[in-house]
Amino acid sequence: MAEPTTHTEVPEGHGGFPPFDKTTFPSQLLWLSVIFVLLYVLMARVALPRIASILQDRRKHVDDNLAEAQRFKEQSDAVIAAREQALADARAHAQTIINTKFQ
Repeated sequence: MAEPTTHTEVPEGHGGFPPFDKTTFPSQLLWLSVIFVLLYVLMARVALPRIASILQDRRKHVDDNLAEAQRFKEQSDAVIAAREQALADARAHAQTIINTKFQ
């Protein structure tokens, strides 16, 4: 009867876990370099320009909204000032009426 093997033993004909096999290091490094360069070029030429244009469009949209909000604020401030002026004029007119009636 054969003795049971332990987990640290490598069966014959196999080199162990492939990423740790010293004979495959050069090919692994080559493919790592090739894939890294391809992904870098893909990101630099395709993904990052798209993201940059999206961020630029978003910034323009936000700036436009802020400018519109400022314009609306100025309009509302003008309306409030006109209302306050009309209210002050009405009070002054009412005061003159009161003064002429009760004199």
